Amino acid sequence: MSQDDVRCAPTGSWFLLGTLILLFANILAVCTTTWTVGVMCSASEFAAAVRAHDAGLLNYYNFVAFPGTTLLVIGYLRPIAVYLRRGPNEAAPVLVRRRIVNGPLVLALMGFAPWLFSCFFFPTLTLSHFGHWSLDLMSQQVLSPLVSGFLAATVSFFLLDWLVRATIVPWVFPDGHLAEVPGSLVLGVRGRLLLFLLAVAFTPLFTLFGIVRAAAVHIAQGAAIDAVVPALTRASEVTFFVYVTLGVALTLVLARTLTRPLGAMAVALRRVQSGDLTTAVQVTASDEVGVLEDGVNAMVAALREKEHILETFGRVVEPTVRDHLLSGDLRLGGEVRQASVLFGDLRGFTALAEQAPPAEVVATLNQFFTAMTDWVRECGGFVDKFIGDAVLVVFGLFDGERADGHAESALAAMRCALGMRERLDRLNAARAMADQPALRMAVSIHSGEVLAGRIGAANRHEYTVIGDTVNVAARLQQVCKERNCYLLVSETTYELARARGLVAEVTASDSVSLRGRSEPVRVFGVA
Repeated sequence: MSQDDVRCAPTGSWFLLGTLILLFANILAVCTTTWTVGVMCSASEFAAAVRAHDAGLLNYYNFVAFPGTTLLVIGYLRPIAVYLRRGPNEAAPVLVRRRIVNGPLVLALMGFAPWLFSCFFFPTLTLSHFGHWSLDLMSQQVLSPLVSGFLAATVSFFLLDWLVRATIVPWVFPDGHLAEVPGSLVLGVRGRLLLFLLAVAFTPLFTLFGIVRAAAVHIAQGAAIDAVVPALTRASEVTFFVYVTLGVALTLVLARTLTRPLGAMAVALRRVQSGDLTTAVQVTASDEVGVLEDGVNAMVAALREKEHILETFGRVVEPTVRDHLLSGDLRLGGEVRQASVLFGDLRGFTALAEQAPPAEVVATLNQFFTAMTDWVRECGGFVDKFIGDAVLVVFGLFDGERADGHAESALAAMRCALGMRERLDRLNAARAMADQPALRMAVSIHSGEVLAGRIGAANRHEYTVIGDTVNVAARLQQVCKERNCYLLVSETTYELARARGLVAEVTASDSVSLRGRSEPVRVFGVA
């Protein structure tokens, strides 16, 4: 999701739902504590006296502890609520982002704090009031509140984590990177699974163990078996129903927070494999799953950047050369290869450029080069470079060691040159409709050995071809312009192309002397 996308801030329902989650978890814990204390408490007179004393203080404790915790929760959430009311005009400050990431764990710990504190508070009051403390009180004052509080904290954490992922995270973190928030408290996948295991396996087993042990103690203290067994059965049934229901609910929540992101990443990767680089996944967490989601988005972004670089590189460097450069097939220092070199130049373009505005000159060159480059690629050649209003094209450079590769390159160059005239005629027809002057072209071709390689400075070079073959092709192009003809090819190229089946009408055949060469070169003009 980009910053330009229209995003709607989550409404205040997230706060109400979060409050209900905390209330539900703690009410469940209160009910569980009351029930487990009643089932597992000691039958001794001292334990009964302590329970009566604690019952008188419990309402006062709840009146102070839980409203105080509620105020802490509201204070913790207030910066988040204030930011969400402002709308998407500014990025979330670090404090808000940190509190969103840490929210489920911190709020669960806040809810657990009163339960944990009670495990020390009530034993201390017992010592103060009665003067001693007994292990008979372990269940009612320590174990039951501790287990119930842990259960409340676990339920709160998983449900709040689901709520935050579904409502707040997509809006505050549209681009992900939750794991990069400074000061975040991350409970990873391993920690979540361990917490889940303790909640749905250890806690019910511990409760059942306490129920059975309490029943055994009651029997040992003289209680009738006929009264204890039915009570034990009812307690076991209630335990089974409560924890199975809770286990199923937590399983669904945990599975949703793990499998849904993994499914989204799998879909995104399949789209990438099919060539869709516009896909992205919503980052939902700061744990290992969130890191994977960020990794998928980073990978797609890197592939998009690579695709953009390759596309841009392919506009500056011929795609064929680009691919060979990236594959490492082109070595420094150059290689001697057989190739056919074609020069194409606009005739009279200097005078045309003097009379036309610069923008029109550039537009004309772009029209010409676009038409010619597309045709060159169709013919199997590549544009080595643009030189002013001229184009240097090479054929057969990457044909390998084929026995007929040299002749094939000559035939391809001849075919390309003849086709260039047809495309120039089409371009001139379009220019005539726009009241623009016609363009004329002179083409020359020569075949032979070239030195191909990366040439230039250590920190700036280009892949090109040099050598006598390139020089001869350039000189022939000048002769072609002087003779006012369209195409002039060397005898070497013409014979190689004819051996491969070229059918072309020769309009002139003679020998020309070229600057820098001691022997004349036999050339052919082709209609």
